[in-house]
Amino acid sequence: MYSTTINPFYAARRHRSADFRRPANRNNAIEKVTIGNATLYRADCFDILPQLHNIDAVVTDPPYGIGFTYRSYDDSPDKYDAMMTRLVPEFIRITNDGPCFVWQSPIKAEQWHRYFPKGYRIIAACKMYPERPGKRACLSWDPVIFWSGRSRIHDELPRDWHLADLRPWDGYTGDNPVPCPRPLEQVRYFCDSIAANNILDPFMGSGTTGVAAVLAGKRFVGIEQDPVYFEYACKRIQRAWNEHAKGRAE
Repeated sequence: MYSTTINPFYAARRHRSADFRRPANRNNAIEKVTIGNATLYRADCFDILPQLHNIDAVVTDPPYGIGFTYRSYDDSPDKYDAMMTRLVPEFIRITNDGPCFVWQSPIKAEQWHRYFPKGYRIIAACKMYPERPGKRACLSWDPVIFWSGRSRIHDELPRDWHLADLRPWDGYTGDNPVPCPRPLEQVRYFCDSIAANNILDPFMGSGTTGVAAVLAGKRFVGIEQDPVYFEYACKRIQRAWNEHAKGRAE
């Protein structure tokens, strides 16, 4: 039995997400935006995933079912099983069995064998946090689940860990509406390294995977149902595309 109480690890950030908690957009129409090599959908991912095929790789950070406070998504623990039961088979179908990189919470570690293919690997996404008022500098890590029936981990990544130094990073204090965005340099490690020509993120959030994919010169498909996150992601990916296009022109 899992409590719906917020994970204490995230409790300190809860007030920040509340600042962006506006009424959810009740317009259920799917919105599609194309920015350079990126195709973005404002929709529930399960409305779009059945339409997709021939995606080379998935790089995504889905909700963990730990009661985390998002702007509009209900992250209740009792929804985790239903989501993962639908999600992983779709990833396998869309990518023709990988490679897939899926961030997870260690709180769910005892359940991973129910959803991920046999032989999955764990990549350590490490983060060095700076000393902050009332907090010491510390090192933490997030597990990223990898599987592929078409390649091995050493075919995709030079090592099964990455350390992001957050000391110069303002991702938690800037204008990003997502309460816990991934460090761009860490997501770029995956997008730059893997051989995929196109990358899918069905939980796009503020668009970090899209930015990383575009800067890596790869095609990107992103899906996000929250309208505020989606709008912010579009702006970030547009800036990344402009930067990438300028670099190619020079």
